[in-house]
Amino acid sequence: MSMKIAVSTDNHFDVSRIDPQEAVSRQAAYLRAQHVAVYVNGGDTFNDFTQTLRYFQELQRLVGPRTQVRFIAGNHDLVKGISYVGAQSALSPLYLHEQTLTLPGTDTVIIGNNGWYDYTLAPAALRAHKTPADFEQWKQAYWIDRNIDSPVGDQAREARVLATTEHALQAAAGKRVIYVTHFVPTQQLMGAIPDKARWQMVTALMGSARLGELLERYHVADVVFGHLHRRDLPLTLDHTTYHHQPMGYGLDRLMEWDSPDWFEQWTKTLVWLTA
Repeated sequence: MSMKIAVSTDNHFDVSRIDPQEAVSRQAAYLRAQHVAVYVNGGDTFNDFTQTLRYFQELQRLVGPRTQVRFIAGNHDLVKGISYVGAQSALSPLYLHEQTLTLPGTDTVIIGNNGWYDYTLAPAALRAHKTPADFEQWKQAYWIDRNIDSPVGDQAREARVLATTEHALQAAAGKRVIYVTHFVPTQQLMGAIPDKARWQMVTALMGSARLGELLERYHVADVVFGHLHRRDLPLTLDHTTYHHQPMGYGLDRLMEWDSPDWFEQWTKTLVWLTA
């Protein structure tokens, strides 16, 4: 009998002013009713890691032992309540960053990694005349990630992502791998980039093309990510299928939902996989 796996990203409960008590209760009831074996959240749940951790601890309590809950952190989760060292540590059994979840009785494992960026998703023309220092300076001036504790540079942080990911993939040799990350791992799903200086610079902070190249080289079966707040059809490149279905913001001034309420938007943007 196959195991049902559901993955969601970019719930942004606080930004969208969703009551977390209502959210956790309704999500738990739905996951139980759907007999979901594993629920993974791919980041950006709250703008505070402490709240994010507390939320998934409560979700695990409510769903009970028949559903395993796991989560990673997006950039929003990392802006408050967690240090760089803490974010890289195994601080909770539910925290899937740099961890592998083995699914007993199947040939499938789920590897989680928060991800980061190394400027390789910026347009080639932009990278030709901008240095890493230019991108870092722009980030510190204009981008939310300036609030994230990071004693190492962006490229060094992404180098760790690549190294720990490759180590996990090597350890999972012969297994079917589902990889969950927050940041964008492929240029193919960046979409059209507005010809404005701000948005051109933002692309550098979206993720890493090198991560996708690594995942494809190891024939990872499925990759689920978020961050872009745009939804795409699954895209298969060689042996690897990318899934990008973030829930996004639900504000009057920034409405990214195509459903009348958050719960319907959450259910319709779940990525469903089996093991």
